[in-house]
Amino acid sequence: MSSSSVAGRAEVLDLAPNDVVASTATETGVDLLSYEGSMICVLDAEAGGSGITYAVKLQDSDDDSTYGDLSGAAFTTTTANTALVEKLVVDIDNCKRYVRAVITVAGGSGTGAVSVKALAFPKYG
Repeated sequence: MSSSSVAGRAEVLDLAPNDVVASTATETGVDLLSYEGSMICVLDAEAGGSGITYAVKLQDSDDDSTYGDLSGAAFTTTTANTALVEKLVVDIDNCKRYVRAVITVAGGSGTGAVSVKALAFPKYG
């Protein structure tokens, strides 16, 4: 299989839609049942203002109701008033069925846009 056909199979999953974040946000779960292999997750956070930091992590769930932290799936906490773009690679085969992003805002006053996108590969068959 050529690399272009592999890349062409990837689908974008919206784990945290681009939004201005002023307080802690727990996003909606995304169903991973149709996906397999590695999922590339990308955090894009703009500078949030004086003293504002963002701690972003992924959680998983069997039932889209009760969530727990996904091991090894926490992005670096942003430095106050500093933008950050970072990627994590998550093995879908080691996740529960649903995944969501949790964004914790701390520090001073201000807001900034934050998003988490993922590239995932549908199952063959």
